Amino acid sequence: MDLDDFIAGPIPERALAELQGHFDAASIEFANPRVLRHPLGCDVLVDVEWYEHGSKGPGHTVEHTVVFLHRPDTRLPDFEIRPRKGGIEGTLGLVSSMLGMPSLEMEDEPVFSDRYRVLTTNEDSVRVLLGRESIDSILAVDDLHFRFSGRGVLVSRASVDGSSGRRSSVGVGDLGKITGGRRRDHGLDEAESRALLEDALLAASPIIDDPEAGRRAADAVEGTYAEEAVRNLAERGGFAGRQLAKTLITGEMLASLRTASIPRTNIPRQVARKAWGGTTFPLCIAIPFGLNFAGIGIFLAIGGLSEAFPFLGVGVLALVISGFILRHRLVRRNLIVHGAAIDGRVIGVERTDTTVNDDPISRITIETRDGGEPLVVKMGSRPATQARRMMESSPDTWVLRDPRKDARGLWIEGWSLENALD
Repeated sequence: MDLDDFIAGPIPERALAELQGHFDAASIEFANPRVLRHPLGCDVLVDVEWYEHGSKGPGHTVEHTVVFLHRPDTRLPDFEIRPRKGGIEGTLGLVSSMLGMPSLEMEDEPVFSDRYRVLTTNEDSVRVLLGRESIDSILAVDDLHFRFSGRGVLVSRASVDGSSGRRSSVGVGDLGKITGGRRRDHGLDEAESRALLEDALLAASPIIDDPEAGRRAADAVEGTYAEEAVRNLAERGGFAGRQLAKTLITGEMLASLRTASIPRTNIPRQVARKAWGGTTFPLCIAIPFGLNFAGIGIFLAIGGLSEAFPFLGVGVLALVISGFILRHRLVRRNLIVHGAAIDGRVIGVERTDTTVNDDPISRITIETRDGGEPLVVKMGSRPATQARRMMESSPDTWVLRDPRKDARGLWIEGWSLENALD
């Protein structure tokens, strides 16, 4: 397979949705895409660009050249294979160990283990995928970054999530050029792009092009890949596992809420935390802050001082923000307690230009079977991925609809990692 066989043109819709899922930026552009369609899916060589806001100064534009191999009928666990060389990768390994994030140790493959680190919460299923042929193919090329996402793999020379925002990215040689401190350029020229494509196809094909590989991996574990990941995090996840236990919403919890009489009582703690508990800390800060500043402003205004207006303005703004937070909290609580459980099906997922805590937000449209208008909910990347998986195979789901406002509701199934489909 040669780059000359690729056609310049738009990336197929399903492949584009999966490709976007690899990037956290709200606004991302794909330039110069070249695509090869074939019976297994499609291969894409594309230049990617996005903007990252700086925490201590102006932000910068990031550019990468990547290969994405989309296999819509493949069912693989999520995992990354990352070269160990470089200070950023060393830091990543240290942080992962401190948090107790599970990883896969290939004790019987010392050469592979010296060159690569495998990050995954699906240790058992990924071990099945990394057989002799797969490892030999990966070792046969220059060090690459692989991000397997269940329906494909993203391959790049430099990491798309670690080297982009640091000036040390020049350490990757000609691949990391900095222009005026405002651009991180990991783009490749024509010859380098061809080499990346050839290496990606050679290294990833034993996993990505074998329709039976995913079946063998899935058969090696009990339940779905999501359930395997939950078990591993809970049993060996250290700090990460303990945090997961506090927030994990299980299928059993959802089933009990779905059938409970209204108004619902005994809401599981994890559901309450997800629905409204996360707004407690902002309220504890914003309300006293607003009251204090507004009080100072009123006191100064009584004394006829002009300095009163900045204090009043800041105080009122803080109280208004608190009001919006409190309203959001009460609406979600009302939906959990009084919302009607309605059957439906996922009919659309559309990524927006908004992020919350660096997580891209998508519009998920659910057609309900109660005769009401379709429900549109805005959720993060993980629920969006789950919704796309449902559209591919089993779109049936259910929602909680506000009995007082038909257009308002919650897609509560999207909160459950355990219910994620392969």
